[in-house]
Amino acid sequence: MSDVEVKSAEGGLPKSITETLSAFANTNGGLLLLGLDEQSGFAPVTLNNPAKLRDDLASAASSCLVPPLRISTDVIEIEGQALVVAEIDPLTSDQRPCYVESRGIANGSYVRVGDGDRRMTQAEIGLAIANRGQPRYDLEPVPQAAVTDLDRAALARTLERVRQTSRAFRDVDESTALERLHVLVRDGQSNLVPSVGGLLTFGVYPQQHFPQLTVSVVVYSGEQTGPRFVDNPVIRGSIPELVAETIAVLRRHMRVRSYVSAAGRHERLDYPLEAVREAVVNAVLHRDYSPVTRGTQVQVELHPDRLLVRSPGGLFGPVVVEDLGTEGVTSSRNSFLAAMLSDTFVPGTDRLVAENKASGVPAMIKELRLSGMTRPVFSNFASRFEVEFNRSELLDPATRRWLDTLRKPGLGQLHELALATMFHGQSIGNATLREFGASPATATAALRDLVIWGLAVRTGGRRYATYSLNAPVQAPEQPSLFPEVEELTSADLVAAALRELKAARASDLIAATGYSRPTVLARLENLVRRGLVSVEGTPRSPKRRYLWTGVE
Repeated sequence: MSDVEVKSAEGGLPKSITETLSAFANTNGGLLLLGLDEQSGFAPVTLNNPAKLRDDLASAASSCLVPPLRISTDVIEIEGQALVVAEIDPLTSDQRPCYVESRGIANGSYVRVGDGDRRMTQAEIGLAIANRGQPRYDLEPVPQAAVTDLDRAALARTLERVRQTSRAFRDVDESTALERLHVLVRDGQSNLVPSVGGLLTFGVYPQQHFPQLTVSVVVYSGEQTGPRFVDNPVIRGSIPELVAETIAVLRRHMRVRSYVSAAGRHERLDYPLEAVREAVVNAVLHRDYSPVTRGTQVQVELHPDRLLVRSPGGLFGPVVVEDLGTEGVTSSRNSFLAAMLSDTFVPGTDRLVAENKASGVPAMIKELRLSGMTRPVFSNFASRFEVEFNRSELLDPATRRWLDTLRKPGLGQLHELALATMFHGQSIGNATLREFGASPATATAALRDLVIWGLAVRTGGRRYATYSLNAPVQAPEQPSLFPEVEELTSADLVAAALRELKAARASDLIAATGYSRPTVLARLENLVRRGLVSVEGTPRSPKRRYLWTGVE
């Protein structure tokens, strides 16, 4: 797992320990275990002086790294053997990169990739340093552009809006108003020219000057034979046009599901369009616009079972993944662009492109929750940020059957929502349950109940504590009169489905067999042990794939 590192430390503190501390701090944090031998199947080893090893680890974190890390360390006992455990919280973007002082920032900065540490590239280090202050790339002049490159109709609507709402714009000419809005800025010769943000917001064709500042949409077919994708347009134009056209493309390719309620027949798209729109707006608004990433597109992938939105540049400012979704939590990389878009209309509508009120991610989560879907998965990397929607319903029939097998007295609705989220492969925290309307105290109590009952396990520090299903409850099954037959049947069906598909994700096999996720994963693990299946990807990765080899 990318957030857990195991080291033997039999001969003392490993030399590579500072690399791992740097990598965890520069990525998403993690758990460090000293006293287990990975080469021997994670067997415990005898540590000569666990207390000294713990103190040496804390000292290395605070004295060998820049900035110093304050980590939580402890000595625990498992099977009669002492282990040193350390929890490393991620640094916020404005504190990165964390590097090994003796090697310098260029050679001593690391990130976590899979279950190992990788030295950061110069481009990644440059992005991290740029994020320490407030970037102003959206305010840079575009000397080759002119006012004639801007859409007059769009400008007129924005000017009318700001003149109605602010005295600063009412009694000034158009050039002055546009300069105050930072749509126009002064170049090196003191000429008024469009800014990067102004051209992206109001430009007739911004790609004339920035050819790769587009949105690439790929719609995958999901078929094992024939074309891999059914549509692959590159969306061009101003940001309002990028958003509108991207949503239109995705809408054309989304499936419509019908259901009947007391109010009559309803139709529902694979994903609520409001949530999709927020993800796309956030991608183009908060992406990195520095020169090093201007050759990189925003990428949108529509798969049969998920939707992925990927933007250049990781999270900006004093925000980490665990903060996302909390009301009022925001840090805008492109503050001038955000202000412009909050006064700019989506083409052909009376709707503004962005609200600029830190409401995008909470609104995205709310729309998915109202549609009965799982929370989006946010992934932060050194050079990109990803949002993934999964098409599965939170309380689908398989999940309800699994909850019925627990039969735990006192299990309430909030407990069930927490368990269902974890059942779908997502770790949760206090903020997750607050999204369902729980107060912080009620959410804390519900999570504590699940740990006490042995249904969930807690990892991480106090601020970034996360909860996941406890191993003994990950694969419960409905009682069967013929368990041997059921075991054989499910194993055979999973094997047969993978043999036919040749390569698949767990979600593909769930859809193909109708079995629950725990059942499919258990059967896959057995096939891997027998040598019939190989694996690509880390255990917790949503992209983990299983490949049929057929050689036992």
